[in-house]
Amino acid sequence: MEVVALLSQNSLLYHKTEILLLQKPLLPHTGMGRLCTLSEPASLLDIIERIKSHLKLPHVRLAVGTGKTLDSPVKKAALCAGSGSSVLKGTEADLYLTGEMSHHDVLDAVANGISVILCEHSNTERGFLSELRDMLTIHLQNKIDIILSEKDRDPLQVV
Repeated sequence: MEVVALLSQNSLLYHKTEILLLQKPLLPHTGMGRLCTLSEPASLLDIIERIKSHLKLPHVRLAVGTGKTLDSPVKKAALCAGSGSSVLKGTEADLYLTGEMSHHDVLDAVANGISVILCEHSNTERGFLSELRDMLTIHLQNKIDIILSEKDRDPLQVV
């Protein structure tokens, strides 16, 4: 609201700025992560293959939870795009899925029997860009052309 007030007071400075609509987030009282309960459990290996296919990645990083194997069933998955350590920590799940986590947070999860899949930070965020573009296009009533980069890639690579 402070930004809106500032823009309104200084309309001469920001004459190209138009506030179309202010609204609350779609899901009030929710954070950036999600806890998903699968309707049918799937093996960790199956989940890995689905993630690689969905994100179009040749590989992911995996830490298998203590007492688990690639055949272990995943019933609950906690996920957060980007860097999910602070969001996922302490969540009861079979699997944590995020872009990156600190070494010690991965060790903590594994010690608690939780497997961890890391897909790299920007790989977990990039897939949402086309949806965000579409939402912004509608929200901005097609007044602005939003172009997604065709060159954007994760800056890290495996060599």
